[in-house]
Amino acid sequence: MSGPDKKKLDKMIWQLREGWGESTRVDAARDLGWIGTEAADEAVPELINALLHDKSENVRLEAAIALQWIGSKASSAVQPLAQALQKDESEKVRERAAIVLQGLGKNAKNVVPIIELASRKDKSIHVREAAVTSLNTLAEKLGYETKELLIKACKKTK
Repeated sequence: MSGPDKKKLDKMIWQLREGWGESTRVDAARDLGWIGTEAADEAVPELINALLHDKSENVRLEAAIALQWIGSKASSAVQPLAQALQKDESEKVRERAAIVLQGLGKNAKNVVPIIELASRKDKSIHVREAAVTSLNTLAEKLGYETKELLIKACKKTK
């Protein structure tokens, strides 16, 4: 990306990192999601950082949503999304992480055991339901008849 678009991208990144208010950082994460498919190499690392480290639940949630919009170009976010699914204090962020992982298809195969654990053990019914849906979607995308077969296959490769 170059010219005026590069300046706009740089401003969004700065606002996500340094924004003086939660709403500024939320808007920056959203904007990065909108242009992220064109600038994934620069946007995705910044969104991952916000997902894992921003103190605001709303910013972390918007970063996850932005990664979802970017889609397959956000494949480097698989492990950070799995980490958020396991450890984020926010039910909303954990739920969204499960949803985003299902959209990453084969890139998410290595974190199936983490999704499966969340489907059984997360304290939130919403997160557990999102994890089950994610497993079912991933099974279909990866050519398994059921999520149980997917889980077994992924455990064997460990």
